[in-house]
Amino acid sequence: MVSKPFSFRLPDAGVEALETLQIEGETLNQTAQRFLMESLGLSTVSQKSLFTPVDINKFKQEVEASLTEVRSQLEELRGKSKAR
Repeated sequence: MVSKPFSFRLPDAGVEALETLQIEGETLNQTAQRFLMESLGLSTVSQKSLFTPVDINKFKQEVEASLTEVRSQLEELRGKSKAR
């Protein structure tokens, strides 16, 4: 697929509107390209910038902490249930 570069200026209001559409880690040029492609009804799913990077170790720690809290609450409920 052949691509062609485009160059044009946007007024401040256009730049501000474009900034509100930015995805984290995306440049204004990438945002403009994504917006234009989506406006034309063309898919942008294959672009890397649409994916949010995840620190798997941090995610694992957060899940484990949540599970520990839930287990603790379950044990507390079981204790109350047995006491009846």
